[in-house]
Amino acid sequence: MYLHKTMKKFSIQQFAAGELSGWTPLEGAWLLFCCGSVILLSQIMGDSIVGILSAVTGILYTVIAGKGKVSCYLFGIINTLLYGWISFQLRLYGEVMLNWGWYLPMMFAGFFCWKKKTDEQHIVRKTRLTPLGRLTTALLSIAGIAVYAVILHLLNGRSPVLDSTTTVLSVTAMVLTVKRCIEQWVIWTIVNLISIIMWLKVYLESGNSAASLLMWCIALANGIIFFITWSRQLEHKQEETRSCQKI
Repeated sequence: MYLHKTMKKFSIQQFAAGELSGWTPLEGAWLLFCCGSVILLSQIMGDSIVGILSAVTGILYTVIAGKGKVSCYLFGIINTLLYGWISFQLRLYGEVMLNWGWYLPMMFAGFFCWKKKTDEQHIVRKTRLTPLGRLTTALLSIAGIAVYAVILHLLNGRSPVLDSTTTVLSVTAMVLTVKRCIEQWVIWTIVNLISIIMWLKVYLESGNSAASLLMWCIALANGIIFFITWSRQLEHKQEETRSCQKI
């Protein structure tokens, strides 16, 4: 029993050490800036503790996922629960169903899938879709948005078209995230832009959810940054593969 506990403790220590390794000072500073700015601005704008915690965990999830670390899903679980509750209070039912019905189980799936696909530096191995995969993804997403918008309209939800678009594209992006595809960042960027519009509308109407609005603004910047970063890493990997084949 003692040996089992010792081995378990050691494995947790190894996991934590791996997740904390490989960060550059610039990456650490960016993470602190994103979280600190949201906390400060949210307090100034009078948001709730729940809203601030949701925003901070959402930022931690995005930045750590962009770094390719498995621990992003631990923060993603917390963010999913809190963000879903905020959306429920504001009658954004598409966001509620997305977070509690889809994101939550996918966070666990992503954790275990990524854990099996990390390199020696504890960073997840990136992939990309084929041209046919991109076309299929686009067509299915467009069809899903149209059908779900009608459902939300019948439920008398707020902003059914915007809500439907963010929901369906988020479902698609989450699948690509678990599959470690770079295309996820393109879809997340679209989701972030629409989410900013949706939450800006909520903020202007009620003065609430400033933290959620700020979270999506920072997520937009991070999505663009990580698309560029993952593109460079995949190109570098392809160059290494070609060099090895020549040898």
